[in-house]
Amino acid sequence: MQECFVAFIDVLGIKKLVNDWHNNIDLVNEIIHAIKINSKITQADTKRTSRDGNLDVRSFYFSDSFAFVMKKEPRNLPHLFLILRYLQDRFWDKGFCFRGAVVIGDMYFPRRDEDVLIGKGISDAYKLESQIAIYPRIVISEDLFKYIKTENIDGWPFLEKQSKEHEISLIDGIKKDKDGVYFLDLLNPKVLRKEGEEIKHDTNIFSITWMNNFETSYSHILEKVENIVNNSLNNNNNPKIRQKYEWLKNYLEEKQKEPGK
Repeated sequence: MQECFVAFIDVLGIKKLVNDWHNNIDLVNEIIHAIKINSKITQADTKRTSRDGNLDVRSFYFSDSFAFVMKKEPRNLPHLFLILRYLQDRFWDKGFCFRGAVVIGDMYFPRRDEDVLIGKGISDAYKLESQIAIYPRIVISEDLFKYIKTENIDGWPFLEKQSKEHEISLIDGIKKDKDGVYFLDLLNPKVLRKEGEEIKHDTNIFSITWMNNFETSYSHILEKVENIVNNSLNNNNNPKIRQKYEWLKNYLEEKQKEPGK
């Protein structure tokens, strides 16, 4: 057992879709394709999200949930956030939202050939996701938030550098909600996302790649999230489900009203 960063992610709406798969065959196939993106991370011997070097990340997919485990090293955390952002963007493209949590906790860190997910960290992340997250947001635990603030972790590559000389703090990518809960600010315009970015899985090496001269895909993502909000609120009368997407609507509108948007 050792201290690790642990993320537990639930994909909202997949259970209902799968239960009625006969009427949603095309969409189910699209979701399976999106899920396979994670398999590229799982199967690769080496995980790389930048030129900084190789990253040890263990990823798992089961039912409608993802889990990620990385050793507690400050440089690992912005790469974990980048992976979560990349996957959420791809699922937003398909019309689905994440709800999840990221924590610090003791975990057995498995070898690459082991499918083992055990430790207090995953229990804490699951509890936070299921009991506190509530809305389509990825919650950051209090302990993790304090750790990020104390370590003053560089935000790149989760957040885009303003210049080569100017570093951006990872804390700028976390937002405190009205209920006092910290969450990953995925619609923050500072978040690095590029048109044409992709996952590559060659010779057992996983990487997320993009070209620096590519335009940001921020407006595209805002449009996709707006479509999800409109479809969910117009076609659903379940109060609990509507509550989730009312929250997303308010978060989206807040971002759209920010200067320059």
